[in-house]
Amino acid sequence: MWNVSQISSWIIAVGTVISAIGSTPSQVLSNAMLRDLNIIGDALQAVGSGIIPTDADYLDKVGSQLGAIGNLITLESFFIEDQNTSSLISAQGDFVQALGGVLTIDYSGNQSIEDALNNIGNVLQVIGTIYQALSIKYPSNSQKAQEMNTVGSWIQAVGAVLSALTVDE
Repeated sequence: MWNVSQISSWIIAVGTVISAIGSTPSQVLSNAMLRDLNIIGDALQAVGSGIIPTDADYLDKVGSQLGAIGNLITLESFFIEDQNTSSLISAQGDFVQALGGVLTIDYSGNQSIEDALNNIGNVLQVIGTIYQALSIKYPSNSQKAQEMNTVGSWIQAVGAVLSALTVDE
C-alpha cells in the first residue's frame, strides 16, 4: 500500500514530465496542445505539492506549500494574454517553487542511499526550476528562452522522478 509521501511524489513526478513534454517544441503537437499539457502538468505539481504527510517535518511542510504556491503562480501565467507579463509571472512562480524545493533538501549527514538520491532529485528540481525562471532574461519568443525553458523542464522532471523512486514505503 502506498503512503501519502509516495502518492504526493508520484503526482509531482507525473506533473513535471507532462510539463516537460508541454515545454518541448514539437512538430507533432500543436501549440495549443503543448500549452494544455503545461497547464495539466503544473496543476498536477501543485496538487502533489499540496498533499503533505502529517509526519513531515516543518521545513518539508513549508517547502511543499511554497512549491504548490509556485506552481499555482506559474499556472496563472497561462491565462494572461500579455506575453511579457505572462513570462514575468511564470518566472516568479518558478522562483517560489525553487525556494520551496531548497527547503525540502535534507542537510543532515549520515543519510541512507535512498535519502541521498532523494536529495539529488530535489537539487535537480531546484536547478531545473531556476533554469526555467532564468529564461526570462531573453525575449519570451526567442529560441534561447525556449531552449532554457525546455532544458530546465526536463532537468526538473528527472529530479522529480528520481525523488519519487526513492520515497520509502
